[in-house]
Amino acid sequence: MQITTTKESLASPLALVAGAADTRGTVPMLGAVLLKTTDAGKLSMICSSTGMLAKAQIPVEVKQSGEIAVDVRRINELVRALPEKQPIEISIESDKGTLLVKSGRSRFRLPAFAASAYPRMTPAKEERISITMSAHRLADMIADVTPSIADADVRVFLNGALFTLDNVGLFIVSTDGHRMTVSHEPITGADTLVPRNVIVPRKTVQLAKKLLGQGGNVTLTLGSKNVQFTFEDGTVLFGNSVDGQFPAWKNVIPASTERVIVSADRLAASLTMLAAAQDDKAKQDVMKTKVEISFTKATTTLRRGDAGLCELDSVSSSDVPHELAFNINYLSDAVATIRSTSEEAVIGYSPSATAITIRPKGKDYPLTVVMPIRV
Repeated sequence: MQITTTKESLASPLALVAGAADTRGTVPMLGAVLLKTTDAGKLSMICSSTGMLAKAQIPVEVKQSGEIAVDVRRINELVRALPEKQPIEISIESDKGTLLVKSGRSRFRLPAFAASAYPRMTPAKEERISITMSAHRLADMIADVTPSIADADVRVFLNGALFTLDNVGLFIVSTDGHRMTVSHEPITGADTLVPRNVIVPRKTVQLAKKLLGQGGNVTLTLGSKNVQFTFEDGTVLFGNSVDGQFPAWKNVIPASTERVIVSADRLAASLTMLAAAQDDKAKQDVMKTKVEISFTKATTTLRRGDAGLCELDSVSSSDVPHELAFNINYLSDAVATIRSTSEEAVIGYSPSATAITIRPKGKDYPLTVVMPIRV
């Protein structure tokens, strides 16, 4: 293989696919990137680890075709350090088993692996369901639910987001057992699709969000145990799903008989101020994250013990005072989710229930359910 490209063409796609590699594992090949020329005059870059594969293609000048695998961390750091707007020549030194990188008057040799030994991931032959939508919209949906994804929970099915297609469109749902966030996008023709549910691991979700930031359209494909994101430029992210049964999330959404409308910006600012008022001496207190929230006819009051109190103008459907206690971080995440879509937040609650819902005014989604702190 012998190709010529530039840092501007190579750096960003290489950094993105590198997110799929296992650079901290004990299998060196899983921390490598497979470089391969195509008949269309492009360089294909593939990173594959246990359960996930990312592929990107860039146009290059191909002087000699070929393929080779090289440590992705080393080549990624090298490319980022190379000078801007200067041709990069990459070639294989078969006699030395190395990859030679030339840029200007500089020469670098990186140890390489045989391409034939690189692990290949291919989806099982099955009926898979595909929809095409805006990449930015899908990125926003993922951003909505990311804060609620569990991290290293023993219930592995919570360490990811549920992608579910039904007759009204695409839902993405996440929960860590203390709060749950739901994002939704109507899909034309969804009523003709076979319902499909796939739990996508946290790492795959996070890498997908980065790739989706490139914009354009993306084709989302759901298999019975896998997910694939295919972009217009040929970039592909494929990942296996998490085994397990996701909670019946629709049953978790509480019925709300009352609602309070409050400024999303004012609510977010109040929670930030209360968080800053935390007493350092109370850091070991198990209730350090507690914030009490009370509703009256025209006022919402947030209280953090004796550390701080904020009163906000609001509109309540009930004139009966109501008070609950919540984790301040969960409330802050929920408000942050809706601020980009609405100036006002709607808090739904029921005197007979303890959980609350938070959503943008005039919209059903994104919706966050927050469980209370029991005192």
